[in-house]
Amino acid sequence: MHYPTPLIWAAAITVSSTLASPVNQLDPRAGTTSRLGDYSGSTSSYGDGSGTYVRTDDVGTYASGMKCWTDLFYVSSSYEAKNWVKNDNSIDCNTTSLCASGTITAQQACSWWNLAGSVETEWDIIKDIWSVTGSFNPGGGQSTCTTASSVNTCSWDDKKCHAVWTSNVELVNRGYIRRRCNDQGRDYTAWSKDWNVNSPERTTRLGCGAMCADTVYPGPVPSVSGPQKVRLLI
Repeated sequence: MHYPTPLIWAAAITVSSTLASPVNQLDPRAGTTSRLGDYSGSTSSYGDGSGTYVRTDDVGTYASGMKCWTDLFYVSSSYEAKNWVKNDNSIDCNTTSLCASGTITAQQACSWWNLAGSVETEWDIIKDIWSVTGSFNPGGGQSTCTTASSVNTCSWDDKKCHAVWTSNVELVNRGYIRRRCNDQGRDYTAWSKDWNVNSPERTTRLGCGAMCADTVYPGPVPSVSGPQKVRLLI
């Protein structure tokens, strides 16, 4: 089956506004993709129609009478370990009797995604994704930021100066959006685009092997061991 090329679509919707009804005056084309964005020419790495349907946005009818909309699908989730970050806390065991770190908090981290608009401005979309995936809102309520606390502590038995480093964990939800159009009774996909939503966990891991003078942590980032607990806090 032959579908119109993007050039043909563009030509088809360039219609004099005097011929269009007030309801159909959505020229130019970009006017109907203002929320999720226009990714013409892009093709998702996922099969069209695969995954779990989440919602539809950017519905519009062009001056030509062609109706288009953008569907959002969820496909998979995984946990990813973040790179080491040097914490502000350092412990000089030569000047203190308590040569240990205690519980450490990491730098604040926020959820983000790779499509148009921020997580905060597209809150209802992100919330629907989290609801479908059974994942969590790290900040609770409508906040998408959190400060992670360490799940382990550090202790030393020498007289040296030690620096504590942190490695956070993110839950990454993945999927795609597709632009569907109906032209003279035929539905087709005009383009598709992968998306990901990265959300920080509320726990971080401590690295205890660095000295105060180190500018790079002397060890690999720890893997995410076993399944993390996923919390629905929306």
